[in-house]
Amino acid sequence: MHQSKGTLWTGVAAAALLAAGGSIAHAQDITPQEKKLVAAAKAEGSVTLITPLFSDRTGRRLGEGFVKRYGLGSDFKLNNLRKGTGATVAQVRQEIKAGKFTVDVVVVSAPGFFAGAVKRGAFEKLDSGNWKDSESMVKAAGQYSAYPYVVTPLAYTFQPVWNTSCPGMKDFSVAKYADAVQASVKGKTIASDITKSFTYTNTVIALQKAGAVDFNKFWGQLKGTDPIVEFRTEPKMQMVISCQRPFDMWNLAGRVYQNVLKQPALKDKLKISSYAEGQVLLGNQAAVVKGAKSPNAGKLLIEYMLSKEGTDILVEGEAVYSLRAGYKPPAAAAPYLMDLSKQKLVGMDDWVAAQKEFKAVRGKWQSHFK
Repeated sequence: MHQSKGTLWTGVAAAALLAAGGSIAHAQDITPQEKKLVAAAKAEGSVTLITPLFSDRTGRRLGEGFVKRYGLGSDFKLNNLRKGTGATVAQVRQEIKAGKFTVDVVVVSAPGFFAGAVKRGAFEKLDSGNWKDSESMVKAAGQYSAYPYVVTPLAYTFQPVWNTSCPGMKDFSVAKYADAVQASVKGKTIASDITKSFTYTNTVIALQKAGAVDFNKFWGQLKGTDPIVEFRTEPKMQMVISCQRPFDMWNLAGRVYQNVLKQPALKDKLKISSYAEGQVLLGNQAAVVKGAKSPNAGKLLIEYMLSKEGTDILVEGEAVYSLRAGYKPPAAAAPYLMDLSKQKLVGMDDWVAAQKEFKAVRGKWQSHFK
């Protein structure tokens, strides 16, 4: 069992809020590896990214910054395709098996999938000038990567989120898993469907291996709160906001942030906490699919996501955790982020082997909720 120590997280940033009109990187900030890819990427004309995470706003800003940094021209298009974690993996796996590709870059938290694809020779070999800035922190945090084929540009963790403006929620708070199933939230909860999500399933496995939570017992208690079953974080957040289900035990701080941007009045209503039993940090891996239509643009996009400028866009848009050493966010990010040095972080010794446990773990969940 791997538990990251607070000292390992010095310099790990949770988000960076860019000032309006933030500057674009100077030419000297672009590595030789990036420069080699620009002409070929421009000729390819587009790149398609599949991920469960990036919102439309983040995808748009990522595309705008990417095109501007490398001078790819106004006709260049970055397509941001979003699906759930399981659906993302299923699509890429099917395309690899069929040898017919619609996506170039995959970003998702699924170590078992990436490890299997590397063995199959399914990814392009990367020559990264920016990976060195993240590699040491990725290892220190116990996250999976397999350079030169797979890198890990970011991470997130599932946290309890609730709406204090909803009936009966004014004095509600969560500090441990037992709080998530108290009698006061009956009819107000959401059961996250782990059968459709790699990251929910890995969260369960990591906490169980750590001896932190007995989920077979917990699922029974959660079932007793009469929950709605849902798996995507965005519709779950809308249930919380509308008071349809004002408490979600597993959502993302980034989803709170994104909704506050749209409706500033939500800032004082939506609350985010953490679990004393531990927070499972879920690294998101990235790779370029071999045989993709735009391999050079794909490699360049991964370089951009690993760069300081690209990282700023990702963490500002999603309130996720950067794994760049020494990456420091401004104070404005604090309301949506944890100080990881003060959290009990739970990881796993072998993220790849954990996938062998998916069927059994999901079967136990289904015995309660299906």
